[in-house]
Amino acid sequence: MAKPTAAATLQLHINRLKNFLNFTRAFLKKHHPIKMFITQTMNQIQELLTVKQKLKKIQYRINYERYKLKKTELILAQNSEHVFLKGRSLNQTR
Repeated sequence: MAKPTAAATLQLHINRLKNFLNFTRAFLKKHHPIKMFITQTMNQIQELLTVKQKLKKIQYRINYERYKLKKTELILAQNSEHVFLKGRSLNQTR
């Protein structure tokens, strides 16, 4: 088997480089990585700016659920006869 000449080797490397550049161009055309990076960065900044509002909404929801739980527990406790609630139920019936 004959050894390839320097010109053939150079031509092979040039063809490989052309193929690589074509694949790179097609990838950039299809996926828009710079545009996606900018979009994701803007989304992250928006997310960071609205964290306090989201935390406040979550806190309101937790407080409301606590309120409902306490109310339900109170109703259940009033409907069952417990020693610690006898005074409360007697005061309410007077």
